[in-house]
Amino acid sequence: MLNKLFSFNHSKQPLNISKECIGGLINFMAIAYIIVVNPLILHANGAGFPIAPAITSTVLIIVVMTIAASFIIKLPFVLAPGMGINAIIAYTLVLHDKLPIPTVLGVILFSSLLLFIFSVTRIRQLIIHAIPDFLQIGLSAGIGFFLFLIGAKNVGLIISNPNTIIGIGHMNLPIVLCLMGFIVASVLFIKRKTYAFLVPIIVISLIYAVLYPATIPQRLVQLPDFSLFMQIDFLAALKLSVLPAILSLFIVNFFDATSTTMGLLSQLHFDSQHEKGVYLKRALVTDSIGGILASFFGVSPSVIFVESSAAIQNGAKTGLASLVTALLCIPFMFLSPLIAMIPSAATSPVLMLVGLIMLSQIRRVKVNNFEDIVAVALTVVMMPLCSSITAGAIFGIVSYTIFKLLLGKTKEISPTLIVIAMVCCGWFWLN
Repeated sequence: MLNKLFSFNHSKQPLNISKECIGGLINFMAIAYIIVVNPLILHANGAGFPIAPAITSTVLIIVVMTIAASFIIKLPFVLAPGMGINAIIAYTLVLHDKLPIPTVLGVILFSSLLLFIFSVTRIRQLIIHAIPDFLQIGLSAGIGFFLFLIGAKNVGLIISNPNTIIGIGHMNLPIVLCLMGFIVASVLFIKRKTYAFLVPIIVISLIYAVLYPATIPQRLVQLPDFSLFMQIDFLAALKLSVLPAILSLFIVNFFDATSTTMGLLSQLHFDSQHEKGVYLKRALVTDSIGGILASFFGVSPSVIFVESSAAIQNGAKTGLASLVTALLCIPFMFLSPLIAMIPSAATSPVLMLVGLIMLSQIRRVKVNNFEDIVAVALTVVMMPLCSSITAGAIFGIVSYTIFKLLLGKTKEISPTLIVIAMVCCGWFWLN
């Protein structure tokens, strides 16, 4: 019975319940940090989403979409708000573009609808083949650079300086705790511990609470806050000036979902490419549905988490592991006061380390032409410099296309890419 519910053809052996449950627990430990970090990123030090409803929405989207994955994808995949995408929401759309939260939720909805349409058609394949692999890697690396900068800024390690643009902050206890957390997280990550991101958050938060007892809330448990539910402003998100935001969020989510899913599927055994293709389509469609639901829940889009490989590497093969992970997340809906007390000194190390992990993907870039190097460099550098992930993606795509056209290397680009670049050019005018 359980085998039929949680697995497809790839799992011919009887369901190993103990392995699946252990795999679910391991996945929970690997992704639990996002329950803490995502609401705090969206909160953007008070300038973004309200913290309590952001916590509720974060946990709920994880629970709902991971349960959906257990029955639809039927693989040990976890869906949660993605790192990088949440930075676009908070620091590009809310802080940089000054979009109201209801409009931002509309942007999430329409970008996810695009992703859904592209996932059930062949358009997705056309775009994947149109944009070179090294630009896609550059996009991930640029987001990593931006995340590192956000983490360093949140704790005060980097501050604004009118003479040098930015500078190093004055050393204080929160910065020392942050650096300690960063070292611990890095060592645990290098040792491939599934709790690498979670332990520093817990340890640094406990130390901070002892040193600053006034930060401890009077109560640790609170009913979920659903005030962000159904707050979408559909009409505002359809304005022409908001189109670049929809496209940028779509592009990042598009490549993030595709590359992550392909990487996870490569760790599993399938009898044929057709069977693997069935799983891929189910995973990508489920991923896009998660983004649609997230807009109604009032949170950044959920994505298939690469940390799901933790369960796979420990022998989990079916959706039962996902169900276990989802159930373990439910209690956190009632712990918003506890999560809200976690300081930047505890979350910044995770942001910085995740950023460096994403930035390290740059080593996979293999180019022979200088114009290709320029396009990758612009993609990576312009994101943090402009405080806009959209800017980095557009500078990279447009510069690559223009250079190839001017150099007469039209065979290296497709008509699809030219169309994409023309759409991206409209961002400069609208912005």
